[in-house]
Amino acid sequence: MKHSNHDQYMREALEQAKLAKKLGDLPFGAVIVLGGQIVGKGKCEDGTTGDVTEHAEINALRQACKTLKTNDLRNCTIYSTNEPCPMCASAIFQAKISKIIIGLTRNDLPQLLRQRKILMRDLAIDSGYEINIETGVLKEEILEQFEDIKK
Repeated sequence: MKHSNHDQYMREALEQAKLAKKLGDLPFGAVIVLGGQIVGKGKCEDGTTGDVTEHAEINALRQACKTLKTNDLRNCTIYSTNEPCPMCASAIFQAKISKIIIGLTRNDLPQLLRQRKILMRDLAIDSGYEINIETGVLKEEILEQFEDIKK
């Protein structure tokens, strides 16, 4: 399989997404990896906490920064079940993460997510450093989490 080396960590992000869904939020999850170890995990919690910043990627970033005691995550990789929104993408770039692995893009969920004029790839160009973005990892498994969700 093309993405087999990323499957393990994307499955961890998918577990976070499943937990978010079980708790009443959208099934979005993320993990941050450094040297083969997960240093941050996050799930979508904005709907249940009422805090608009409680997105999976932001929560994973907060945990990784605390774990590593730094806001410089340039040697880390983030695995996100869904394409990060502009807020999350900006935070990822602020942390200098240069490898981003994504399951679904916004275009994979047109029935749920509106189209954006500014996508993560657009923000990446403005980050000031080289960013590697790979999409489609475990796409079908992640799509299953959205089968019963309506806009």
